[in-house]
Amino acid sequence: MFDRMVLAARWILGVFYLLSGLNWFFGFIPMLPHVGMPEDIRIKHQLVVEMINSGWLFQLAKIIELIFGLALLTNRAVPLMLAAALPVAFITFMLDALILDDIMRWLQGSQTGSELWAAIADMIVGGLCVLLPHLWLIWCYFGYYRPALAWKAQPQPLGAGIPVTGTRGGEKGPTRPLALFYAFGWVAMGLQAFNLYLFVSMIG
Repeated sequence: MFDRMVLAARWILGVFYLLSGLNWFFGFIPMLPHVGMPEDIRIKHQLVVEMINSGWLFQLAKIIELIFGLALLTNRAVPLMLAAALPVAFITFMLDALILDDIMRWLQGSQTGSELWAAIADMIVGGLCVLLPHLWLIWCYFGYYRPALAWKAQPQPLGAGIPVTGTRGGEKGPTRPLALFYAFGWVAMGLQAFNLYLFVSMIG
Protein backbone atom coordinates (compact mmCIF):
# COMPACT_ATOMS: atom_id res chain seq x y z
CA MET A 1 0.00 0.00 0.00
CA PHE A 2 2.80 2.41 0.92
CA ASP A 3 4.60 1.94 -2.40
CA ARG A 4 1.38 2.56 -4.33
CA MET A 5 0.66 5.72 -2.34
CA VAL A 6 4.15 7.07 -3.01
CA LEU A 7 3.87 6.21 -6.70
CA ALA A 8 0.50 7.96 -6.94
CA ALA A 9 1.80 11.03 -5.10
CA ARG A 10 4.87 11.21 -7.34
CA TRP A 11 2.81 10.97 -10.50
CA ILE A 12 0.07 13.39 -9.44
CA LEU A 13 2.55 16.00 -8.26
CA GLY A 14 4.95 15.32 -11.14
CA VAL A 15 2.29 15.81 -13.82
CA PHE A 16 1.10 19.01 -12.13
CA TYR A 17 4.57 20.54 -11.98
CA LEU A 18 5.43 19.42 -15.51
CA LEU A 19 2.27 21.06 -16.89
CA SER A 20 2.81 24.18 -14.78
CA GLY A 21 6.37 24.56 -16.03
CA LEU A 22 5.53 23.85 -19.66
CA ASN A 23 2.64 26.30 -19.61
CA TRP A 24 5.02 29.20 -18.96
CA PHE A 25 6.81 28.46 -22.24
CA PHE A 26 3.86 27.34 -24.41
CA GLY A 27 0.81 29.04 -22.88
CA PHE A 28 -1.75 26.25 -23.32
CA ILE A 29 -3.57 27.52 -20.20
CA PRO A 30 -4.23 31.08 -21.40
CA MET A 31 -5.49 32.48 -18.09
CA LEU A 32 -2.20 31.71 -16.33
CA PRO A 33 1.03 33.71 -16.82
CA HIS A 34 3.09 32.61 -19.83
CA VAL A 35 5.79 33.97 -22.10
CA GLY A 36 3.45 35.19 -24.84
CA MET A 37 0.71 36.55 -22.57
CA PRO A 38 -0.99 39.83 -23.51
CA GLU A 39 -0.06 42.88 -21.46
CA ASP A 40 -3.57 43.23 -20.05
CA ILE A 41 -3.74 39.71 -18.61
CA ARG A 42 -4.87 39.76 -14.98
CA ILE A 43 -2.19 38.45 -12.62
CA LYS A 44 -3.57 37.84 -9.17
CA HIS A 45 -0.45 38.51 -7.08
CA GLN A 46 1.85 41.53 -7.29
CA LEU A 47 4.79 39.36 -6.24
CA VAL A 48 4.35 37.25 -9.38
CA VAL A 49 4.28 40.44 -11.46
CA GLU A 50 7.58 41.56 -9.91
CA MET A 51 9.12 38.11 -10.42
CA ILE A 52 8.16 38.22 -14.10
CA ASN A 53 9.43 41.79 -14.47
CA SER A 54 12.81 40.73 -13.08
CA GLY A 55 13.38 38.93 -16.37
CA TRP A 56 14.68 35.69 -14.84
CA LEU A 57 13.26 34.92 -11.39
CA PHE A 58 9.86 33.60 -12.44
CA GLN A 59 11.40 31.78 -15.40
CA LEU A 60 13.89 30.11 -13.04
CA ALA A 61 10.99 28.96 -10.84
CA LYS A 62 9.32 27.42 -13.89
CA ILE A 63 12.52 25.66 -14.94
CA ILE A 64 12.77 24.21 -11.42
CA GLU A 65 9.16 23.05 -11.76
CA LEU A 66 10.01 21.31 -15.05
CA ILE A 67 13.06 19.54 -13.62
CA PHE A 68 11.13 18.63 -10.46
CA GLY A 69 8.21 17.22 -12.44
CA LEU A 70 10.52 15.09 -14.60
CA ALA A 71 12.40 13.86 -11.51
CA LEU A 72 9.17 12.75 -9.86
CA LEU A 73 7.85 11.04 -12.99
CA THR A 74 11.12 9.20 -13.72
CA ASN A 75 11.90 8.50 -10.03
CA ARG A 76 15.35 10.07 -10.28
CA ALA A 77 17.01 12.17 -7.52
CA VAL A 78 13.61 12.51 -5.83
CA PRO A 79 14.89 13.39 -2.30
CA LEU A 80 17.20 16.06 -3.72
CA MET A 81 14.52 17.59 -5.93
CA LEU A 82 11.92 17.53 -3.15
CA ALA A 83 14.25 19.69 -1.07
CA ALA A 84 15.26 21.95 -3.97
CA ALA A 85 11.67 22.61 -5.07
CA LEU A 86 10.24 23.11 -1.57
CA PRO A 87 10.73 26.92 -1.66
CA VAL A 88 8.68 27.07 -4.88
CA ALA A 89 5.89 25.02 -3.30
CA PHE A 90 5.98 27.11 -0.13
CA ILE A 91 5.82 30.43 -2.01
CA THR A 92 2.96 29.07 -4.12
CA PHE A 93 1.11 28.22 -0.93
CA MET A 94 1.85 31.52 0.80
CA LEU A 95 0.61 33.56 -2.17
CA ASP A 96 -2.83 32.03 -1.69
CA ALA A 97 -2.67 31.54 2.07
CA LEU A 98 -2.48 35.22 3.01
CA ILE A 99 -6.22 35.78 3.37
CA LEU A 100 -6.10 37.93 6.52
CA ASP A 101 -7.09 41.00 4.49
CA ASP A 102 -10.08 39.11 3.09
CA ILE A 103 -11.14 38.13 6.62
CA MET A 104 -10.80 41.72 7.84
CA ARG A 105 -12.81 43.08 4.91
CA TRP A 106 -15.51 40.49 5.61
CA LEU A 107 -15.60 41.47 9.30
CA GLN A 108 -15.86 45.14 8.32
CA GLY A 109 -18.68 44.37 5.92
CA SER A 110 -16.85 45.47 2.77
CA GLN A 111 -16.59 41.92 1.43
CA THR A 112 -19.31 39.35 1.05
CA GLY A 113 -19.25 35.88 2.52
CA SER A 114 -19.11 34.41 -0.98
CA GLU A 115 -15.95 36.39 -1.75
CA LEU A 116 -14.37 35.21 1.51
CA TRP A 117 -15.20 31.58 0.76
CA ALA A 118 -13.73 32.06 -2.71
CA ALA A 119 -10.47 33.25 -1.13
CA ILE A 120 -10.47 30.26 1.24
CA ALA A 121 -11.14 27.87 -1.66
CA ASP A 122 -8.32 29.52 -3.61
CA MET A 123 -6.00 28.97 -0.66
CA ILE A 124 -6.92 25.28 -0.52
CA VAL A 125 -6.82 24.59 -4.25
CA GLY A 126 -3.96 26.88 -5.19
CA GLY A 127 -1.79 26.30 -2.14
CA LEU A 128 -2.52 23.34 0.12
CA CYS A 129 -3.21 20.95 -2.75
CA VAL A 130 0.35 21.52 -3.94
CA LEU A 131 2.16 21.81 -0.61
CA LEU A 132 0.62 18.88 1.30
CA PRO A 133 1.65 16.03 -1.06
CA HIS A 134 5.07 17.65 -1.34
CA LEU A 135 5.48 17.59 2.46
CA TRP A 136 4.14 14.04 2.64
CA LEU A 137 6.71 12.84 0.10
CA ILE A 138 9.47 14.55 2.08
CA TRP A 139 8.20 12.61 5.10
CA CYS A 140 8.37 9.38 3.07
CA TYR A 141 11.99 10.07 2.10
CA PHE A 142 12.96 11.45 5.51
CA GLY A 143 15.66 8.82 6.01
CA TYR A 144 17.70 10.48 3.26
CA TYR A 145 17.63 13.80 5.11
CA ARG A 146 18.45 12.42 8.56
CA PRO A 147 22.28 12.73 8.18
CA ALA A 148 21.84 16.38 7.20
CA LEU A 149 20.08 17.03 10.52
CA ALA A 150 23.13 16.12 12.61
CA TRP A 151 23.43 18.64 15.46
CA LYS A 152 27.23 18.64 15.31
CA ALA A 153 28.46 17.32 11.98
CA GLN A 154 32.05 16.39 11.19
CA PRO A 155 33.22 17.83 7.84
CA GLN A 156 35.24 15.62 5.52
CA PRO A 157 37.51 16.47 2.60
CA LEU A 158 36.57 15.46 -0.90
CA GLY A 159 36.80 11.69 -1.38
CA ALA A 160 37.18 10.90 2.32
CA GLY A 161 37.02 7.18 2.87
CA ILE A 162 37.85 6.48 -0.78
CA PRO A 163 41.34 5.13 -1.54
CA VAL A 164 43.52 7.62 -3.39
CA THR A 165 45.52 6.20 -6.27
CA GLY A 166 49.28 6.39 -5.81
CA THR A 167 51.59 8.52 -7.88
CA ARG A 168 55.01 6.85 -7.45
CA GLY A 169 55.98 3.62 -5.84
CA GLY A 170 52.44 2.97 -4.66
CA GLU A 171 52.50 6.02 -2.37
CA LYS A 172 49.25 7.83 -1.91
CA GLY A 173 49.20 11.44 -2.99
CA PRO A 174 46.68 14.22 -3.62
CA THR A 175 44.69 13.82 -6.80
CA ARG A 176 43.77 16.63 -9.15
CA PRO A 177 40.14 16.80 -7.93
CA LEU A 178 41.38 17.10 -4.34
CA ALA A 179 43.69 19.99 -5.26
CA LEU A 180 40.78 21.67 -7.06
CA PHE A 181 38.64 21.10 -3.98
CA TYR A 182 41.09 22.99 -1.73
CA ALA A 183 41.69 25.71 -4.34
CA PHE A 184 37.96 26.31 -4.60
CA GLY A 185 37.73 26.62 -0.81
CA TRP A 186 40.57 29.16 -0.58
CA VAL A 187 39.17 31.29 -3.43
CA ALA A 188 35.68 31.21 -1.92
CA MET A 189 36.98 32.19 1.53
CA GLY A 190 39.17 34.96 0.09
CA LEU A 191 36.27 36.50 -1.81
CA GLN A 192 34.00 36.36 1.22
CA ALA A 193 36.71 37.83 3.46
CA PHE A 194 36.97 40.79 1.07
CA ASN A 195 33.18 41.07 1.02
CA LEU A 196 33.14 41.03 4.82
CA TYR A 197 35.75 43.81 4.87
CA LEU A 198 33.58 45.94 2.59
CA PHE A 199 30.51 45.15 4.68
CA VAL A 200 32.20 46.09 7.97
CA SER A 201 33.67 49.26 6.46
CA MET A 202 30.11 50.55 5.92
CA ILE A 203 29.23 50.31 9.64
CA GLY A 204 28.78 53.61 11.38
